Amino acid sequence: MEEPHLVIVEGSSAIGILVAAVYATVIGSILWWMLHVPSVGDIETHISRIKREEERFAHIVVPVQGEVLSERLIALASQMARYRGATLDIVYVTEVPLTLPLSAMTEEESRRADQAFELAARIAARYDVRINKRVQKARQAGPAIVQYARENNADFVLMAGTATNGRRPSHYARSVEYVLAHALSEVIIDRPPLEA
Repeated sequence: MEEPHLVIVEGSSAIGILVAAVYATVIGSILWWMLHVPSVGDIETHISRIKREEERFAHIVVPVQGEVLSERLIALASQMARYRGATLDIVYVTEVPLTLPLSAMTEEESRRADQAFELAARIAARYDVRINKRVQKARQAGPAIVQYARENNADFVLMAGTATNGRRPSHYARSVEYVLAHALSEVIIDRPPLEA
């Protein structure tokens, strides 16, 4: 009994060419898809980003809420403002309860705002940067920060991150989350190092 012989036919057939073309097309389209990053955000965000790049990031906003003021963050903002020739706004945001009129501000809150502005001015002075001081009264800080940044064409919003360590997030932490989700400008979060 003879053993069967394997016959290899050299040449090309129409089916072989078709299979090779389909294979090459599929591999090519997968590689194209993998190497092209899709655009993120809506057209308004894209246009806003292009305008900011043209203006060299000329307007920086640092919101302050309650006693959450990071000296390191003010120093970073001051360095950026000096390097870029930018204006630096320190915005003190106070949340006014629904039981009070929106124009209400306690003496304690006014004192905190003044202290925050004084500290920020001292730190910025080290870098020869002047700050613009603003007090923003709102029912919720997050939307007020986003609105301020949008109305004043802020290029950056710099905020201090707060560690929650598994606890319920503070008002400020919720504001940070809101600003990250809704701001049209770039948002930079300065998170303190975690404690060991």
